[in-house]
Amino acid sequence: MGVRAGSSEEVREGNAMTGSSVSESENANHWGTPSLWVQAFRPRTLPASIAPVFVGIASAIPVFRELRTCVDIYPKPHQCVVNEQMYQQAMGRFWYVAVACVVVALFFQIAVNFANDYSDGIRGSDSERSGEEQASDKPQRLVASGVTPTYVVAAAAISALIAAIAGIVAIVLTGHYWFLLIGVACLAACWFYTGGKHPYGYIGLGELSVFLFFGLAATLGTQYLLAGAVDWTGILGAINTGLLSSVMLMVNNIRDIDDDLISGKRTLAARLGHTWAERSVYLMLVIPVATVIFLAITSMLYSRLGWLVVILALLNVTCATIAVRTLHSSNPHKFGKALAFSGFILLSYAAVHVVAMLEFL
Repeated sequence: MGVRAGSSEEVREGNAMTGSSVSESENANHWGTPSLWVQAFRPRTLPASIAPVFVGIASAIPVFRELRTCVDIYPKPHQCVVNEQMYQQAMGRFWYVAVACVVVALFFQIAVNFANDYSDGIRGSDSERSGEEQASDKPQRLVASGVTPTYVVAAAAISALIAAIAGIVAIVLTGHYWFLLIGVACLAACWFYTGGKHPYGYIGLGELSVFLFFGLAATLGTQYLLAGAVDWTGILGAINTGLLSSVMLMVNNIRDIDDDLISGKRTLAARLGHTWAERSVYLMLVIPVATVIFLAITSMLYSRLGWLVVILALLNVTCATIAVRTLHSSNPHKFGKALAFSGFILLSYAAVHVVAMLEFL
């Protein structure tokens, strides 16, 4: 009896070990569900990621108008001839470069999302979140949900490769090969935000990086690649898209303050605390909203499309008001709504900027 009992225990232990090894084998090649991967794309971030590019495209229009402006005398001044040639060359490749810039921004954002998911997952930063995410307004993470990390980092690499190819196409078409350095800097920023031994996103530099790469680089880079120059419209647009992109990240990080503190992730929001982090959002909205009001007033006075700019400006101010009031409320599920309206602020600003620039056509 004793031998049989021992044999039964051994069988049960063997079965348990076999089951465990099967489970581990399954986890070793776990793809996850299609819906989980769609969530990992962070679809709500994608329209906002290409908004700065459209601002840059629109900001190229005033530069083109300057190139076409020339004193009506004969013979034409040499500079007028040069400008006309530059204009014709730029317009010949305009849509190819514009589409390439949109692809760069879109897949760069997707690469960032996957890279963050992978890095946070293997660090264990998301381990406390996966169990409660389905019942909250937080998007589910791939690695924290059991998807094999190798697949996630491969998805990030493929997305980054597509962005890099599109960027190289734009660079070759324009001949601005020094932009390769900006591309390398963007890829490094994508990875080291949460990757590497000392990720800068863990020490509160995420918003600065977003301002630089999703604001200045995306908007001014697009304007320069298209028109061969930058002007005040591009600079103003870059500052505003950078600030509004930073607002989106700040709202996201305010939502995650408690979890981030547990995992040792010291984002800027975690360093400031809930109250001051929310106040920083309000401060970052001041310049973009003031710009929208300025564009609405000037367009109403001088532009044939002034009525449309005013409507879009009202939409922008309304979204900003709702986002601020939502963020200030005590609703525990406020962050999903606040983040959505933060995205709407950026999109509506881009729409205001684009329509205002059409007056230069």
